[in-house]
Amino acid sequence: MEDKRPVLEFSFGVEFQEQMLAFMIEDSSFAQKVSESIPEERLYSEAHKYLFGLIKEKLKEEAESLTYVEVEDKLKKVERHKRRMLKTFCKKIFKTRAENPDFLKEKLTEYAKKNAFIDVFMTAQTFWNSKEHDNAYTYTMEGINQLYAINFQDDAIIPIQDFEERRRLYVAESLTSAKRMPTNIVGLDEVLRGGLEKGELGIALAEPKKGKSICLTHMGCAAIATRSGRVAHFVLEGTTNQAILRYLCRLSGIPYTRLEKDELSEREQRKLDLIKKKYMGKLDLIPFNQHWNYTVMDIEAKIRELTNSGRRPDLIVIDYADLLKTPERLEKRHEQTEVYRDLKRLAVIKNVAIWTASQATRPKEGPEKDYLLRAKDISESYEKVRIADLVATLNQTPKEKENGLLRFHIDIYRSNESDRTITLLVDFERMIFSSRLYGEARFDMDLDFQWMRTSRKGRRRR
Repeated sequence: MEDKRPVLEFSFGVEFQEQMLAFMIEDSSFAQKVSESIPEERLYSEAHKYLFGLIKEKLKEEAESLTYVEVEDKLKKVERHKRRMLKTFCKKIFKTRAENPDFLKEKLTEYAKKNAFIDVFMTAQTFWNSKEHDNAYTYTMEGINQLYAINFQDDAIIPIQDFEERRRLYVAESLTSAKRMPTNIVGLDEVLRGGLEKGELGIALAEPKKGKSICLTHMGCAAIATRSGRVAHFVLEGTTNQAILRYLCRLSGIPYTRLEKDELSEREQRKLDLIKKKYMGKLDLIPFNQHWNYTVMDIEAKIRELTNSGRRPDLIVIDYADLLKTPERLEKRHEQTEVYRDLKRLAVIKNVAIWTASQATRPKEGPEKDYLLRAKDISESYEKVRIADLVATLNQTPKEKENGLLRFHIDIYRSNESDRTITLLVDFERMIFSSRLYGEARFDMDLDFQWMRTSRKGRRRR
């Protein structure tokens, strides 16, 4: 029976299609994905379709790139009146070098995803109309998962002869753009060589009510303070207004409770107005707290929406990723593994840094005063630790909380030495996660900490 499903018009111009064919000849893995996703009959001309068909045929036989010698052999079997035209076209394509492979991959990925969506939608609708509701649901979930996996970027090949060029490009980018998102925490930025790099996933690990949300707010504020840093902050826990107040509190230094009760002086109100002007366009808050079924796909869709409106983020903050779901129903630990894998993939594909947090399961052994959370104490799935580039833990005993101290332990960092503890001042009322005045603080726990509220010359701290 003939398949009546519609296929999107392949509305890419002649030059785009020629660049696509040229890159298919250069990169067999790219060619394989194109041949599976792009309908040959939709190409521009008979010559485009002919070469496309030869590339597909070669991939089926040997999974290797087509050579021009093989094209000439095939052309001998073509009718004489077509041979010259096809030969001229194929010569032109073999001499062409793809100028922007990333652009080709992005546009073809988008096209393939749309076609896959049509297939999923219409098949699920057929099941539903036939009252096969379970099959409709199953096909939709499986189809969405496959659609999400479509990506022409995954299998890029970088030969060793390109390594030095890539290194130079990487260094040049580091010097000219915000390649890393600074944290403004003395010690942590030293380990991170300036901040969390785009493409990296960082996890703040802590027990409940030990400062995860404040830590993530701090990371967002540190990023927008850079020259070109933009932040998208996804709120999965708590209310949207609480997240808004945290940012205003952290950026202004006005106590949270006073902001909440609107007990502001004229000077403080002017300060809030200045903050709005200074950081306009650099921070977007996305409420993902209306239901419990948000996925990484929803985050990716929001990033695309922000990018299309000219507000492409450099840093994604997710408070917090343990609450994200997968399209299919999985056991909790497997679900969290898949969520963190998808987040890492998202960081790499979208070239963004991602900060999130995770709950810790605290063992019973060990004196409270000396207790230090480690990556092994992460809840549900240890695979989250293997996937992340950075795992830092937040540690605070009741005595430390009373004295305004928090131990920030860098437990694992993929790109540098870690296992370092930084003792910080923390003020939950002002959402201050670290003190730029004191930097890396080292105190005896038995000292009086009244001095921390006043500078050394007796001036009040901001």
